[in-house]
Amino acid sequence: MTSLKALKLTLPVGLAALVLAVTGSMSTASATTYWVYKNSYEGNCLTASTVTDNVWSGSCDQSVGTYWFWGSETWYDVSTQRTYRRLVSRGTGDCLTTDQKTNTNAVWMSPCGGGNGYQFWNADYDELRNLDGDELRTSANGDAVYSTPWGQNGIEVGRWTWTGTHS
Repeated sequence: MTSLKALKLTLPVGLAALVLAVTGSMSTASATTYWVYKNSYEGNCLTASTVTDNVWSGSCDQSVGTYWFWGSETWYDVSTQRTYRRLVSRGTGDCLTTDQKTNTNAVWMSPCGGGNGYQFWNADYDELRNLDGDELRTSANGDAVYSTPWGQNGIEVGRWTWTGTHS
């Protein structure tokens, strides 16, 4: 008789927990962490357009274009012992992208995906380094950003320095 009473009490509680878990009310999912990357030379932030593929160093005005998050797919580089991820714009869901065609590579936004390393970045040591080994820097003429080999002659070190803060 006692076990029947216990079953009558625990069965509804168990079913309620199951329904909550299935609907996500008891989910342990965490909120996305959004990052802002500020350049130490200019004091501007890495910014992506919400309507084009443009990327620049702009005002740190907390607009949606200044917020970034790290994608879940990783790429581990044994030679640098760093883990790289896609850097995604909160405003569009597109990824920061570059290529390795010159010593001053363009940087733009494009849909995330594909197997190349041109969308994989690492933010260790106050720098934004691409899997290809180039680092994001600001330009001396305007708001442009490029990926270039670190330490090019005549470019101030602070142009390669990006301090990330998150919410």
